[in-house]
Amino acid sequence: MRKQKIKEILWGIGLVAAAVYIIMNQLNLLSFHLGLGTIVWTVIFGITLINSIAGRSMFGMVFSVAFLLIVYAKPLHITKIVPWTLLLAACLVYVGLCLIFSKKWHLGTSLFVNHRRISRDRDWEDGEFETADEDNFSFAGKKEDERDIVINQRLSEVSRYVHSQNLESVTINSTFGETAVFLDDAKAAGDTVIINLNASMGEVTIYLPLSWQIEDRLEAVFGEVEINGTSTGGGPRVILQGTSKFGGVTINYV
Repeated sequence: MRKQKIKEILWGIGLVAAAVYIIMNQLNLLSFHLGLGTIVWTVIFGITLINSIAGRSMFGMVFSVAFLLIVYAKPLHITKIVPWTLLLAACLVYVGLCLIFSKKWHLGTSLFVNHRRISRDRDWEDGEFETADEDNFSFAGKKEDERDIVINQRLSEVSRYVHSQNLESVTINSTFGETAVFLDDAKAAGDTVIINLNASMGEVTIYLPLSWQIEDRLEAVFGEVEINGTSTGGGPRVILQGTSKFGGVTINYV
């Protein structure tokens, strides 16, 4: 069974369970009572936690637990540490677990160019962008024939200028930092450029030529996408896809 279908089933079960509880609660058939808001947030963060465990998403697991603790702060007698102290602790726990368990944790930024064309359908799956083995990448960051570019940033601030005259895709993995990507000097290989974004707890700013036309398919979780300026048209279509968690994404036309 596909993971997406499993997620849909979990959400369905959670919503049905919430509806059943609300009805039984109104009929006084239960010995305990929860507010409507508590029920809704429990369903949302509970299912997010299950999905994160299934998808091995450390970020999702840590912050789902943190928000569940915030929801049940009064019964647990932890109101003194919510929300900011608890969220700060969750951030520290997340970073610590990444340092302990991540096999490829880099303090800094690396720019990789993939010289082998990859399937767009396999780039994004369950909150993670998959890339090829390191042997398929090169550090030649200023070549004009670059097609598929991957930028990895963690715990830092970085700006990258893309000069490719044959661009097909840009993948940005950004965690706890600020990333600026300048595409105003780039040219598309065809009619479409794919921007894959996987951002957590940070800010990502992308600069586009005026003629490029943005198509926003990004999933923003506790964040937003801001587009400054208006396309003049006539250029390639830019598909922005992926996810941004607890951060902001800004598109600037220049």
